[in-house]
Amino acid sequence: MKMTRRLLVGLVMALVGVLAAAGTAGAAPRGEAATCAGGTIAAGTYQSLMVTGTCTLPDGGTVIVNGNVTVGQGAILNALTPATLDVSGNISVRWGGSLALGCSPAAGCETTTNDFVGGNIHANHPLVMILHSNTIAGNVSISGGGGGVNCDFNPNLSSPNFSTFEDNRIGGNAHVAGMESCWLGFIRNQIGGTALLSNNVMADPDANEFVTNTIKGNLVCFRNSPAPQVGDSGGEPNVVAGRKIGQCTAV
Repeated sequence: MKMTRRLLVGLVMALVGVLAAAGTAGAAPRGEAATCAGGTIAAGTYQSLMVTGTCTLPDGGTVIVNGNVTVGQGAILNALTPATLDVSGNISVRWGGSLALGCSPAAGCETTTNDFVGGNIHANHPLVMILHSNTIAGNVSISGGGGGVNCDFNPNLSSPNFSTFEDNRIGGNAHVAGMESCWLGFIRNQIGGTALLSNNVMADPDANEFVTNTIKGNLVCFRNSPAPQVGDSGGEPNVVAGRKIGQCTAV
């Protein structure tokens, strides 16, 4: 996935540049409901977190959210840092929002983080979703979004748009449907329920690498373009306790 790594590095570098200039976020005091309009979210405990601008986790420590995290329309939450994000509730990403959650050597970090979501992750027409090495107790549901079927350079990200879900432990179901973007990957995840990957149309012919997942339920894939494939991931066939249905019978 050489292209994927290049895109990821571009996105991270762009976020680092923007956030370094932004400084520390003017959020509510720790222990209360917080809103971040831009900058770094300080380590500590919050009752809830609303992201309305471009915000990042710090270079270390733990951000604890006892309630829900919401990434607003067009906002960015960059939790692809050495810090840990521990969310008791849900993470929601609104139209055009972007979430980068969790990090590992595969994503350019020296160590693997231990980000945790006690509820669900739901995104309605997000722009970018990057989930690495997270534990999500509930479901992951992504509907639409992705920025369109192209690999056009996005100056706000310093790369084309893409999404990837790698090395996550998801207790419930995973549903990624209707994304239209440059590239999509679903790799090395452990799914406690069923994985449904449908109607995801990508511009890169090497996209839709759905491989090396372990799934206790069914793996259902249909109307993805290109069809699910190993690509250049070097991945292995998915291990599925239930049934492989549709396009994913080939992987």
